[in-house]
Amino acid sequence: MSLRTKLLVLSIILALIPVVIVGTRMIRITKDELKSSANEQISAVAARVAQNIDDSAQLMPLLLIQKTLENKNLGYKEKLALLTEVIKNVTDVVAIQVSVEGYSSPMLVTQIEFSNYLKTFSLDPKETLSLASDHIAEMLKKDDIFAGDLIYVSKADVWLITVILRLDESKFGYPGTLSARINLNSLKQSIENDQHTHKVFITLIDHEGRKIFDPKRADLSRRKLVRTTMGLLASNTHTSGVEPYVRPSGEKMLGAYSFPDSLVWGVNVEKNNADAYMAVNKMVKDWYFSILVGFSLAVIGAIIVSVSLTRPLLRLTHASRKISGGDLSLRIEGRERKDEIGQLSAAFDKMVGDLRQYMSDLEETTKAKERVESELNLARDIQQSFLPKTFPESETIDIWGKCDPAREVGGDYFDFFQLSDNRYGMVIGDVSGKGVAAALFMAVSRTLFRILIAQEHSPGQVLTEFNDRLVALDQGANMFITLFYGIFDTENGHLIYSTAGHNMPYIKSSENGEGTFQMLPPIEQTMVAGIMDGMTMDVAETCLHSGDTIVLYTDGMTEAIDEKEEEFGEERLEELLNRYSGLSAQDMCEKLINDVKVFQTGMPQFDDMTMFIMKVR
Repeated sequence: MSLRTKLLVLSIILALIPVVIVGTRMIRITKDELKSSANEQISAVAARVAQNIDDSAQLMPLLLIQKTLENKNLGYKEKLALLTEVIKNVTDVVAIQVSVEGYSSPMLVTQIEFSNYLKTFSLDPKETLSLASDHIAEMLKKDDIFAGDLIYVSKADVWLITVILRLDESKFGYPGTLSARINLNSLKQSIENDQHTHKVFITLIDHEGRKIFDPKRADLSRRKLVRTTMGLLASNTHTSGVEPYVRPSGEKMLGAYSFPDSLVWGVNVEKNNADAYMAVNKMVKDWYFSILVGFSLAVIGAIIVSVSLTRPLLRLTHASRKISGGDLSLRIEGRERKDEIGQLSAAFDKMVGDLRQYMSDLEETTKAKERVESELNLARDIQQSFLPKTFPESETIDIWGKCDPAREVGGDYFDFFQLSDNRYGMVIGDVSGKGVAAALFMAVSRTLFRILIAQEHSPGQVLTEFNDRLVALDQGANMFITLFYGIFDTENGHLIYSTAGHNMPYIKSSENGEGTFQMLPPIEQTMVAGIMDGMTMDVAETCLHSGDTIVLYTDGMTEAIDEKEEEFGEERLEELLNRYSGLSAQDMCEKLINDVKVFQTGMPQFDDMTMFIMKVR
């Protein structure tokens, strides 16, 4: 037997034996793992659907509304505002009803979009969504919470459930209930999407074995998986599980069941065995193909080796020339050889692969960095859009403000707005921390503040309510903000102000005989906003006359440090204020911020710097 034949036979044996052994074992292992994976998949889908059902019941927002309605410190307007806000923001809650015993007409708040949708089908939203008192009493009975009463509005193709919460008479003042209509169409669409995505059958059933989201409410109690689910519902044993079974048609199935906490429903998820093992069938085909490819490569490799031992060296030489020209896409041949040439080829190929990976990683890193920088620049533009860019020209006042964040985005904030013909509001704030987190907290604070100034008039009332709302919204973020809010009346010169832990502004008043800037006296009762609710912010007032100036600023101005780690300080700021007092508000603001930047030359900007100046003409 010639050497060429020996190499050919040996190559075939070496190629086929590992493929056959490894392939057989992999198919067996994969089949076992696929069955386990399929069970885990359908169990996970069932649990997720059950969780989605609980989320759709919207108990958390309704419990919040319940606590608000029972709060004696809130008035009718605040409670109605909360109901309206929930209707706007929680899209699945399409109606909220407050019924009080002894009152014939309950208070019903409906979602505008949903009401308009019902009207397109000639349906009266009030008649469709309201609940009669006797119907509420029948559903609630002795429990404090009820969730269920599934109804189908056929004309509008809408599925609704009812959630009822009993109001605490000792806190609410009267026996009453809070009811809500929940639109389940988004849940229905989510289930349909899960069926398509995971290639499973998802069925919701009630305690009688009837199909949910079926206008005919088909009876599925004859199915084995449904009977198991019904039994667990009847025994109030809401334990998730899996169960293989065979359909009457002989089709083998894998099934899983789970239960939501809020509704007496069961979730059934089914998957066909053939679908579960589809990957194994594809793997067998790929295995046969791999054997054929391996056999062919072995024959070709043996012929190549037997024909010439020098060809791999020539290819390596050719490849080295391409690499030197910058082509890293090639793959080095000859790596399968077991001799020194094969080792050289493998090492050469690894070198090319490592170099290619390095270039790819470098490119991805560069792209990621550019993307982050682009997003931060966009965030900076968005945040700057929150701040005033232009200021009204007035015969009575000269105003200007500027914010210079320490990073791309920051937590400082100022605003100026007209409340009436002769009343103007000014506010400045400083969020704890810097960067993206502080910027997001600032955006939330600005939005909340804008809402409150439209409802409250006194600065103290605004900051008191702002603090309580911010504490309620914080949810463990452990962030806070200092604020100074003042209202200036150009007609009589009165300035009414309050502060939430913010440093007091400087004021140059004609009543001050020296004609220099001095800090306003501190307010006794104050605290930074967002830490503890129930705090009442005191109010103070002063009078500004023609030629007077007030300067609001954040501590980033005074706490800037130079290379000697010396702070800019309040004394230096006060000195510069007196030096620039004759300039316009804009020139004063620009010069002061620029002086602070010059002071900290050589050191990174430690904090956001913000300043707002108003001069009375």
